[in-house]
Amino acid sequence: GGIDSWVLYNMLNDPIIFNITRTDGFDNVERVRDFTGKPVIEIPELTTDHWRRVDVGIDHIFKNYDVDQLYHGINMNPPIDIFPEFNILSKPFRPWRIDDQRLKVPFLHLYKYHIIDLAKQLQIPLDKTRSCIDNASGDECGHCWQCKEKKWGFQQLSS
Repeated sequence: GGIDSWVLYNMLNDPIIFNITRTDGFDNVERVRDFTGKPVIEIPELTTDHWRRVDVGIDHIFKNYDVDQLYHGINMNPPIDIFPEFNILSKPFRPWRIDDQRLKVPFLHLYKYHIIDLAKQLQIPLDKTRSCIDNASGDECGHCWQCKEKKWGFQQLSS
């Protein structure tokens, strides 16, 4: 339901959608199904380690589903040497490289504004995307790391 996943979804040709359910309700399977209008395979949150939840979910998908490749919308964090406001504890871990050849990460070396610009070029609407991880109700708080990154991405394109 975030910008990166939504743009990637729209670039792929009728992909199978997996959703790693979070216990906090963020991007639950119903929201993703409503957002895409497509069936969604729900993967339960298999670890209480927040920083490993996606990796554990991806491993589960490869072990339990007949898929030979999986796409992930992960992208680069804003550079903290230029934007120190992003150097906070809640900053997500986003690796520089992915070694598993089955995992396709086309946005890995892009910043948020590159993906927003790509959406504009491809006329992919972003008005229903959601980044906030602090407010599971749907409204964005504007203060969490992800909300700040989304705002930063749009600001980079407007300057």
